[in-house]
Amino acid sequence: MSDKSVEVIYDFLALHAGSKGDKLAAVESDIKLTYAALQQKVDRLASAMLAHGIQPGDRVATLAPPGLDFWITYHATVSIGAIWMGLNPVYREHEFEYLLSDATPALVFSRSDFDKRNYTQELLDISQAPYYVSLDAEQRGAEHLDVFLAKGVNIDVLANQRSKVSPEDTAVIVYTSGTTGQPKGAMLSHGAIVKLATENARWMDDDLESTIMSAVINHIGGLNNICMNVLAHGGKIIFFNRVDVEALAAIREQEHPTYLVSSPTGFMMLMETPDWHQRAGAIKLIVTGGAATPINILEAWQPYCSRIVSVYGQTETTGIVTRTDDNAVLEDVADTIGKPLPGADFKTIRADGSTCDIDEPGELVMAGPYCMNGYFNKPQATDEAFTEDGYLRTGDIAYLREDGNYVFVGRIKEMFKSGGYNVYPLEIEQAICEHPDVFLAAVFAVPDERFQEVGHAYVMPIPGKTVSEADVKSLLKEKMANYKVPKTFSVEESLPLLPNGKVDKQLLKSRL
Repeated sequence: MSDKSVEVIYDFLALHAGSKGDKLAAVESDIKLTYAALQQKVDRLASAMLAHGIQPGDRVATLAPPGLDFWITYHATVSIGAIWMGLNPVYREHEFEYLLSDATPALVFSRSDFDKRNYTQELLDISQAPYYVSLDAEQRGAEHLDVFLAKGVNIDVLANQRSKVSPEDTAVIVYTSGTTGQPKGAMLSHGAIVKLATENARWMDDDLESTIMSAVINHIGGLNNICMNVLAHGGKIIFFNRVDVEALAAIREQEHPTYLVSSPTGFMMLMETPDWHQRAGAIKLIVTGGAATPINILEAWQPYCSRIVSVYGQTETTGIVTRTDDNAVLEDVADTIGKPLPGADFKTIRADGSTCDIDEPGELVMAGPYCMNGYFNKPQATDEAFTEDGYLRTGDIAYLREDGNYVFVGRIKEMFKSGGYNVYPLEIEQAICEHPDVFLAAVFAVPDERFQEVGHAYVMPIPGKTVSEADVKSLLKEKMANYKVPKTFSVEESLPLLPNGKVDKQLLKSRL
């Protein structure tokens, strides 16, 4: 696939519909769409959107679980120059209210009946967008999708509008998780999404033939790291509407997906399903990120795939921008986030902006074509997100090893000082998770009269196992300096998780 043939997101779909139109592109339950059929549905919806007055730059929101509703509305929206955003069905009313008031969408697509909630009615009660379209049941105050689709524009009008879409145009707004305050909407351009998906498809290659998509649609992991990478290759996406590890194991056993993306938490949950190793399927590439993956998990999965790769990325980088080498030893996959992808210019900097030495921790910053356009309607936050020389501040601490691999240390805002020493919670969390009976851990700073701040650790045992504070303390004292060992512990049966599978640290911190 030539880079010249794809400049904006719709070009991927048009390219594959023309060259492999009969190949399966997307599957949801018993509905199977080829690339040609997917393009037809996208074209029809895009035509209807233009007929209803949707203009370039208008925001269009979709509230739906991962499935064809999401994938079709996304492609139709971005193909005409409008800006798509996803809404997560697990959100509560105040979260929807903030996002809709911040983005002010001109059109909202919504599932009306899912998980025993009438989402269309909920959204109508809190926000009056010009158009609400119900994707399933008829709802008062919303237009049914079939009625919406009955109105369209001439095919030449559609083609003319699409010809005006530029790689620099914002295609998607993805809101950050808001773990340190109100979410900010990162604006991602067509060019950034296309270039990064193309670059990832190069190294992932035929391993992108098929995947299961059960991640939330408003997160960069599901949208770009899974869906756009597979689309760039021309593979098949098998949609499933929720994270149900038993159901996903059955789908994996039946469909044999070749590409699997998950967090360490996700892999451990999959390993808890009965006969998980016999149901691993025909996985070729496993991509792990979001947190360091313990080596014992990597060792457990290694026999069932061809490649295991550790990656790094965030919303503001448009997705995966580093990876470990294909021939990397498991220790490097467990301990590092690998090397930058071509086009991603990385460095670590000190507080004064100077570049760190090898093995010296500093803030990880990035320049290149994959960076966001900025934060929607937040010029000051956008300015603060970049250095004077144009590098995106990731807010993460890392260091560069002599071999070219970067090691992720933790979030800048999570670091604290204890008795004058820098303490990185991630290092402690990883050490705690090396205990064979520990599933998850989260470490926070709490005030201390003598040392100013000390650590408090939340510890979650593996279901069915027990672990004591003394066990964890003993392990940590063998692995690290005394000032790093948390002074207090809370052992809990479960810890709250964010939709991306990470521990909800904001909620846990509020308990302290």
